[in-house]
Amino acid sequence: MRIALVHTSLARGGGMEAYLLSLIKGFIRQGDNVTVYACRVERDLARELGCAAHQVRPLLPWKMREFRFLHRCNQLQLRRDYDLAIGTARTSSPHVTVCGGVHAETIRHIRRTALLRTVYDIFENKYEKMAFEQAPHIMAHSKAIARQIVAHYQVDPAKIKVLYPPIDTDTFRPMDSQDRARARSALGITDRRLSLLFVSCGHQRKGLDQLYKAFAELDPKRYELLVAGSAITTPHPENVRSIGYVNDLSPVYGAVDFSILPSYYEPFGLVVPESLQCCTPMIVTQNVGAAELLTSKEAVVLGDNHPQTLVKAIRQLERDVRVEPGFAGRHGLTVDQHIQAIKEAFC
Repeated sequence: MRIALVHTSLARGGGMEAYLLSLIKGFIRQGDNVTVYACRVERDLARELGCAAHQVRPLLPWKMREFRFLHRCNQLQLRRDYDLAIGTARTSSPHVTVCGGVHAETIRHIRRTALLRTVYDIFENKYEKMAFEQAPHIMAHSKAIARQIVAHYQVDPAKIKVLYPPIDTDTFRPMDSQDRARARSALGITDRRLSLLFVSCGHQRKGLDQLYKAFAELDPKRYELLVAGSAITTPHPENVRSIGYVNDLSPVYGAVDFSILPSYYEPFGLVVPESLQCCTPMIVTQNVGAAELLTSKEAVVLGDNHPQTLVKAIRQLERDVRVEPGFAGRHGLTVDQHIQAIKEAFC
């Protein structure tokens, strides 16, 4: 099959960038020819992946360039020229527009103050609305997202198919006891304290402020929080420490006792299946889309992210709790399973 994928950036990263790379790898592994349309293209990465890449790069400042990119992509005849075209940005020209999070819902949960950011949100909502109205099919990355699309844009629910995003099971995998002990030692984790991991590049929405308040009340001799991703603000509690941006999170997930994601709003939350695939249990709020998949054997699902709720839940955690291997395969979250589900749903 001839496959077209549209996204603002063909580069390594989190969120939708990681999802785009999973799609490329998955389709190519099944023998399909893949072409990517992007505003920013890392040519070495495109060659490594084995896909063709068309750079659509208007000569404008970045935020304006992004919307001009979406406008130009909407003029392409992708449905005519390809067997299957998928837009992971807010574009209406592909057969399928992927929604990893409803922007109109996001700004309900994050207060905007800057004028330019408000203008940006207006344009973002405009292109989101156009994509949902004009694309023949919508892929929602959780049931919660599907409900939010209908609520905000009155889209026909029959257009929407829920397919959870996959994770790379070659990267995220369990460790044996010796490797885990080495990983814990490298991260300075000891058995004297219960270690929790918070992975984020958007701390405000994901609830780091609430974690600060919770860990300020927890005994630093018994509990610690490791923060991977964006730099953290100071001051912060003494039992909170940053480990910086980590390219390979698998050994970090495997080393800690629990991962935690107390988001105000999280459309899906790839850190959840990543951690569980590494056999490390989760603490999440019910606002995390991936909570739809979880059982009490895999996670503690909280009704809110208030500091006292977090403190109570963390104090009740037990050591040496591990998740049964194979979480991704059990829930259809391998890349190959996802690609097959796409073809069955949209081809």
